[in-house]
Amino acid sequence: MTSEPQKETKSTENRINTDTGRRDQHRPGHKVGDEAEIDPTDLPVFPEDTVARRIVDRVTNRRVIAVLILVFAPMVGWVGFTMYSDLTSPNYATATIYDENGDYLESVEGPVAATWRELYVGLSDTESLEPGHGMFFLHDEEKERAYVMRDMDFPIDIIFIEADGTITAIHHAEIEPDGEPYTEYQGYGKYVLEVPYQWTIEQNIDVGDTVNIEWGPPRVRNDPGSTFVDIADDKYGLDAVAGEVYRRPSTP
Repeated sequence: MTSEPQKETKSTENRINTDTGRRDQHRPGHKVGDEAEIDPTDLPVFPEDTVARRIVDRVTNRRVIAVLILVFAPMVGWVGFTMYSDLTSPNYATATIYDENGDYLESVEGPVAATWRELYVGLSDTESLEPGHGMFFLHDEEKERAYVMRDMDFPIDIIFIEADGTITAIHHAEIEPDGEPYTEYQGYGKYVLEVPYQWTIEQNIDVGDTVNIEWGPPRVRNDPGSTFVDIADDKYGLDAVAGEVYRRPSTP
């Protein structure tokens, strides 16, 4: 009498266990025999023993990070300095030259080279210079410098000028033959002015004379109140407007 209900109970339990097992097969991480379903979110982004993993391990290494900082930090600084020079430097300048007694000699005007590339190229991409025109080279500090006639198509005079405007050296630079070592024209100063060949002789300009430079407006002006505008205003005055051209002053 009691055996039949027991069989029914066991049969019911088997059905429940079978249904439960089927449901468990669809749960992440549930093992069925020797296999298991793995949640994709649990997998590593870069699996072990792959090229991507080795690259990540190297890049995150402290020594590699230190080397990258040492290599790229100067490059970032150089780019920042170039952008700063390009934004805040004047695009034009005029110079009035006086002798040691303060008497007026001559005036000259021209573009300003301030960025690394402009200082390197100079007048080499210019065909000629008209009388009363030249190029101003603006450096950050006053020190001994050397200029060369790289890729120049015409001779020039090179004038080295101290921060206070005093001329320290004048060179009459000839065109350099191709393939020959460049002649270094040396002088001390913060500014260098390149003018037509022997122009300084024709105008009786000599070492010890004074150059009064009037810098033009900064090349780029952002919105009022920006950092670059504040810097430019401090260096070149509040009235400087982009696009202005400083004309050659009349003879006193």
